[in-house]
Amino acid sequence: MIDFTAEQMAKAERLLRHIPDAAPTALARAINRAAESARTAAARKVRETYFIRHKDVTDTIKIRGASPTKLSASVVSSGSVFPLTAFRVSPKRPQPQKAANVRWQKGKAFKVVARVKRGEGGPIKSAFVAQMRSGHVGVFKRAGKERKPIDQFYGPSVPQMLGNPSVTDWVNEKAKETLDQRLDHEINRLLEANR
Repeated sequence: MIDFTAEQMAKAERLLRHIPDAAPTALARAINRAAESARTAAARKVRETYFIRHKDVTDTIKIRGASPTKLSASVVSSGSVFPLTAFRVSPKRPQPQKAANVRWQKGKAFKVVARVKRGEGGPIKSAFVAQMRSGHVGVFKRAGKERKPIDQFYGPSVPQMLGNPSVTDWVNEKAKETLDQRLDHEINRLLEANR
């Protein structure tokens, strides 16, 4: 949730008091720009910490904008966990059976290596990459000694990534900075238009 401080509201009211309904308009515009900035900052910060695509992050983030009658905005992320293949996985595709057999014969057991978070990750014991009939490619392991059933590996969801304190604190700080800058800009814009 992005809200104004009492000081910011008082400043807009004071500087725009001679223009009817100008203060709520300036406040709403400023907070909406801050919300958009928070979404962009969130995606950037998440990608500094995790191996995830920008679009995979922004697609989960929705903005509930402000209006002159409702002077608050929210930036909300919702979504489920991602298959491990959404992150950095090697190999990305199933390996031909013959190639895998050759590697085993040479004593170089074929391994799946996954990195979800920067600076972390590595080989996953007993994992393999497979393509399902639906076309979905994932990283799996056998649930027991039999060929089936198999379980899929997953990474975190975007809400979980955004819940990382280093990400949350940074995004909140950026939103506050943008809000201050945009409020000044919107006030000046309305003052110029009404000269």
